[in-house]
Amino acid sequence: MTLQSPQQSDHLIPLANLMDLSVGTLTAVNIDGVELVLVNNAGDIKAFEGRCPHMGTLLAEGELQNGELVCRTHHWRFDCVTGKKSHSHGICLAKLPLQIKAGKVLASASELATFARDSDTSGTETRDTEISFDPSINDAATQHAPTSDSRSNLLEMESLPGPRPLPLLGNMLSIDRRAFHRTLEAWAQQHGAVYRCWMGRKSMVVVSDEGISNAILKARPDTFRRTSQLEVVSISGMNTHGVFMAEGSRWRKQRPVIMQSLDTRHLKQFFPVLVAVTDRLRRRWSGAGRQVVDVQSDLMRFTVDVTTSLAFGQDTNTLETEGDVIQQHLDKIFPTLQRRLLMPFAYWHYFRLPADREAEKSVGIVYQAVTKFIEQAKKALDDSPQLRENPENLLQSLLMAATSEDVAVEGEGFSEKEVADNVMTMLLAGEDTTANSLAWTIYFLVKYPEVQHKLRAEIVSVLGDAPITEFEQLRDLPYLDGVIHEAMRLKPVAPLNVVEANVDCIVDNLSFKKGDFVTILARAMAINPSDFPDAQSYKPERWLANARINVGAGAGAGASVGVGAGDKGERQVNQRAFIPFGSGPRLCPGRSLALLEMKMVLVMMMQNFAISPGADLDKVREELSFTMSPRGLLLAFAALAD
Repeated sequence: MTLQSPQQSDHLIPLANLMDLSVGTLTAVNIDGVELVLVNNAGDIKAFEGRCPHMGTLLAEGELQNGELVCRTHHWRFDCVTGKKSHSHGICLAKLPLQIKAGKVLASASELATFARDSDTSGTETRDTEISFDPSINDAATQHAPTSDSRSNLLEMESLPGPRPLPLLGNMLSIDRRAFHRTLEAWAQQHGAVYRCWMGRKSMVVVSDEGISNAILKARPDTFRRTSQLEVVSISGMNTHGVFMAEGSRWRKQRPVIMQSLDTRHLKQFFPVLVAVTDRLRRRWSGAGRQVVDVQSDLMRFTVDVTTSLAFGQDTNTLETEGDVIQQHLDKIFPTLQRRLLMPFAYWHYFRLPADREAEKSVGIVYQAVTKFIEQAKKALDDSPQLRENPENLLQSLLMAATSEDVAVEGEGFSEKEVADNVMTMLLAGEDTTANSLAWTIYFLVKYPEVQHKLRAEIVSVLGDAPITEFEQLRDLPYLDGVIHEAMRLKPVAPLNVVEANVDCIVDNLSFKKGDFVTILARAMAINPSDFPDAQSYKPERWLANARINVGAGAGAGASVGVGAGDKGERQVNQRAFIPFGSGPRLCPGRSLALLEMKMVLVMMMQNFAISPGADLDKVREELSFTMSPRGLLLAFAALAD
């Protein structure tokens, strides 16, 4: 539908059925590209702009707490009646007037058009970098069209600095294929926060400017999308129908189902299972003869077990199973995708290398497991009809969405390919990212023993010697949060994010054409000294408000670790320059689960083990296989009782 201007004839537009808005819930609505969040606070229904003015996170993915809407990213809180941000006089969500008639929640077309303009200019803490459009692209963008003065300052891709390319190959011969991100980061130091390089005959803009990066990520999925190259490099036998690769309306359809299964309520219900899986990891590390551990491999098993239990209701128990396990086949997929992304031409369309054949075999084996998961979930729904009203896990929710009569009538139901591909997406994303983030965090704990000691002291002071049994106990460990955040700042497992322009557009003063590739360098942003003082040092305290902890002299190479956060005792971080889970509406849906898993493992470690290097830490290297992992990280585990 097309939004009406105030001068056009007005009519009422239905936003939702009243009966679908349960008390205490948030509901996302998209009307012709206008994002809304409907809030039912104790029966009082309000409609606000759908994205947080801070970093563009979808507000419908947050929570209602004591009459406030809480954003999931950095916990900004907004009053459910006025939309005003707590403890801020200048920030307020744009609010849309509503009418409720005949069991429907309605808004007038004229007021919705006015709201669309107002929400673009609602108060923010800092001025966002602007995105504008050429009026010739579509009429809806004309209100954002750049002026003639701004056009004179535009930077076209051709005018950007960058490494000199070779004919046909571009800069392909200059890249480190095992650590592509480090090549791009080195070029950023040489050519600046915005430059251009060539991947074969395709040019790519590389950005480490915080304002431009956030503007691009906030403009997904409409103005920018994930790179279409992911479809080109897909391994034979893989689908690309899941939420990770979905775009536009297909993404909007899938995202709420995924998020609902990963919200706080479901994580609390799942917590006892997470406790049990974490204890399996403790037993594995304390087993006889396991003095030196390939920690990353074990963490991969842990995250696979957590993901299959939470998302699919299946206990794969790879932690206590040797031999051929699903984790070993998942491990072959990302390296193949990464290798193909850095090839000058798509050779696999013409012939297969042994590594390609192995990856295809592994994909087939994983999809066999996925098929079994789906069959067992269908059987559970048939055996227990009550689950159709209250699904227990993501897979059951996906299957219900696929068979729902309401969405089937509208032609918006899930296909079986979409169900299967979302299962695959959860397996891959749930395994790699969290396991590698944990491994890098443990790397820093071993590298800086004083941090390990302080973390253990905090855990003992809050929990004593007792293991965690309640979800809420993890909220009282601020130093643990700092340890994790600082590891993700210096060693983000997703150090780069490649997107593609859907339309011709202008970001700040950069001009992009439809199909242009943009790579955002997350770590380069997070080590900017203006945003993170002493940026190269590992300082968990920088994340703590009013921190004044000092490790004292004699800390050697880690002397900077533990120094207070500054003379004012305030956090020294720019949250907008810290995007380990991405930013904007496509913020990683598994963020809360990943942080929960990391906290559980680290608490268990600190309560049970003293950890030390099992090999030279200086030889641990960053390897990028879609995610950045620590190759060569071997650790020695000694029971604290010893």
